[in-house]
Order: sequence, then C-alpha cells, then structure tokens
Amino acid sequence: MRLSRLVSGNIGLKLLALFLAVFLWLVAVLDRNYEVRIEVPVVVMEKGREERVISDVDTRTALVTVSGKGKELLRLRGLHLEFKPVVPEGRFGSRQIKLNPADLNLPENLTIRKVEPEVIEVKLGPAQARMVSVVVPTRGQPGAGMMVSDIRVKTPVRLIGPAADVDFITQVTTETVDLGSVRNNEVRRLAIQLPPGGFSCVPETVEAEILLEKEGARIFLGLPVKVLAPATMDVRVEPSEAQVAIAGPAVMV
Repeated sequence: MRLSRLVSGNIGLKLLALFLAVFLWLVAVLDRNYEVRIEVPVVVMEKGREERVISDVDTRTALVTVSGKGKELLRLRGLHLEFKPVVPEGRFGSRQIKLNPADLNLPENLTIRKVEPEVIEVKLGPAQARMVSVVVPTRGQPGAGMMVSDIRVKTPVRLIGPAADVDFITQVTTETVDLGSVRNNEVRRLAIQLPPGGFSCVPETVEAEILLEKEGARIFLGLPVKVLAPATMDVRVEPSEAQVAIAGPAVMV
C-alpha cells in the first residue's frame, strides 16, 4: 500500500516536475553550439542571351558546413537556400566561378565554416533560337455537363538553347491545368516548362484561353451490324444489332 501511494500520490506535482525537466533539457540542448552539413542547390542561368548557352555545369549541389546554436540551426528548415553564381562575360569555353556564401543570406548568428566545392566549372557553347508552339497539358474534367472545346495560346514563344539541340524541338509545354477548377471560359497565365540542357525562353509565361461548351450525349439503338468480307466467305453475326452511346459537343450531337 505504501509503495502504491508513493507511485500514484501527488501525480500532478510529478507531471509538472517531468515537464520542467524536459523543458530545461530542451533549453540546454538548443543553446549549445553545433555544426551541421546541408546540401544547397547551385542554380546557374543565363536568360535572354542568344549568342551563348550553358551547355554543362560540373556540379548542381554544394555541401555547406554551418555552425551556430541549436535554436538558430532549426530555422534553416524554413529557408529556401541556393547559390546563384553569375556567368562572367565572354563567349565560348569553360569558366570557373566561385560560389558566394552571401547568396544564402543566413541569419547573423549562423556562421558558414566551409563550402564544398568552393569553385564550379561552367561550359559555354554556341546558342541558337527558334520559334516553337506551346501545348497546355491538362488533367481531370470540367464540371458536369461541360467539356473543353479548345485551349488557345496566342503568345509566340522563342526558345533559346544549344545550337546542336534546338532544331530538334518544335514545341514546349506549360504547367498542367486542372480542369476540375475551370467553371467558365477563362484566361490563365501559365509558366513554360523548359526541356533540360541549358534552355531558356522568351517570354517565360504565356496566357492560355480555356474555352468550354455544353456536352451532349446520345444513344443509338438497334443499329445493324454488318461485316465487310469477300462474298465467298460465310459470315454470321450475333447479335445482329448493337447499341452505341456517343458524347461530344451538344450542338453536334
């Protein structure tokens, strides 16, 4: 009985003591200094340059060693970090560019100890431009009783890329449109999805006009089934009649 009272007695005080102990432990842990290594994307782009294009980058990510208190390091999770090296002037060939830690714009209480690699190599090749058509991919369906009659992109798009590859690309796509969210005719601005390999385009977004119309349906009963076959062949069809359902624009159905 005495042991039971020792275990279950003053349960509120014991829970409070446990909470305070965990809280103090967290404060102590988050106030310590740590070093962490994070992987940061390296984004090298040239937009609108038609005489040269980035044909290759020797690395797309860099490992960054950051030190600071635990509570400050936790803030890294909510930050969008990336290196944005600028391609130096010049024409074709290889260029070495040093990654700039200032691109990361870290909180003042955090210190960058190391960046691996510190320098990246970018290869520049001749570029070529051409006009391409734009396709708008879709998913889903409009509301009940409606269908898409047309999706029109009126903005011309100029694709810029490696001279050896750009001639093989005749069209680009936009981001996907969810037709389930379309209720009436509307115009949406959509971003162009570029092919991989150092391509850019002008403009980077286009306006797409989405046109809807009423959908109709019709069922044809008792349609005779005929088989096209040489007269020398004896063909029997069972059943001899069929039922066909079609759907399409109401004005045509």
